[in-house]
Amino acid sequence: MSCADGKWNKHVTCEPVDCGRPDKYHVHPAHFHFFEGTTYGKKCTFQCREPAQLAGSNNVLTCMEDGMWSFPEALCELRCPAPPRAPNAVLQTKRCNATGLKVGSLCKYKCKPGYHVPSKDKLKSPVSVPRRAFKLQCTEDGSWQEGACEPVTCQAPPPVFHGSYQCTDGFRFNSDCWINCNGADHTVRLQHSPCKQLTGQCPLPQNLSPSIRLRCKKGHNIGEECELMCKDRNNNVVILPGNMSAEAVMKDHWRNPSKVKTIVCTMGQKWYPNPEALHCIKGCEPFMGDNYCDSINNRAFCSYDGGDCCHSTVKTKKVIPFPMSCDIRNDCACLDPDAQENKKGVHQHSLG
Repeated sequence: MSCADGKWNKHVTCEPVDCGRPDKYHVHPAHFHFFEGTTYGKKCTFQCREPAQLAGSNNVLTCMEDGMWSFPEALCELRCPAPPRAPNAVLQTKRCNATGLKVGSLCKYKCKPGYHVPSKDKLKSPVSVPRRAFKLQCTEDGSWQEGACEPVTCQAPPPVFHGSYQCTDGFRFNSDCWINCNGADHTVRLQHSPCKQLTGQCPLPQNLSPSIRLRCKKGHNIGEECELMCKDRNNNVVILPGNMSAEAVMKDHWRNPSKVKTIVCTMGQKWYPNPEALHCIKGCEPFMGDNYCDSINNRAFCSYDGGDCCHSTVKTKKVIPFPMSCDIRNDCACLDPDAQENKKGVHQHSLG
């Protein structure tokens, strides 16, 4: 400061050093309490946020002269309670029967007989061996990952047996199936037929939709398959639910009828699937997952255009309707029931 013309050129005061609130990671996760304030020499206490537990006894911090809070002498450790029971599984790791396991701890489970770990890969080869064990981890928020075992099921028998077998418990583990061959019952593995010299043939379908073409390269004897094609190559052959029309199915975006490429002549000398239930509906345009919401693909049958019509599923996080005139409140709306917008029960229709 300097004195000029009888006046000091500055006004200076000294203020106490203020440490402010501690960084949230100074002690984490914790709540801080400032009963004295946050200036030099003042003290604050912290309390661990559940399910974290205090490791140590001194939960006091002091504001230092450099404006920093003192280094904590105790920590908040996140720990998990005893892991939950997993459906249809048995806990294998003995130490996991106790509470207070640290973050990152792993606990092993084994599926009960007749159960296996669900496959995350829906396209996984059917001949691969299903897993019987899995691990759950204690996560950073003090909770356990989820896990379960599902019933073991066998593949459905070949279509040629349709209508000719019965099973005690469907295709579940330990279910017995039997098939009638020429008046005699056989308990069998239906993938290998006990019936020899299957003879006979199916009559040509009489009530097949006029929009479908049928091609039988090897005739229509028992066990032979015939190819199905729509006369309009942009359409697909599907099994319509109930007595619904193709037009009605197209109006309901959540309907996802099964595609059918062939029908087979079964042991009962009937076609499977039933030709009368087959019809052609509009197929999917080859633009799914291209970041443009195509109204014709915005339905379950086309996987809701590969996610292009919802902000939470489109890759760019911005919904762009195609054509631009497509109404984002109707044909180009976010219709996927599994999208985040719809799980919350709030329909958000915005161009981003």
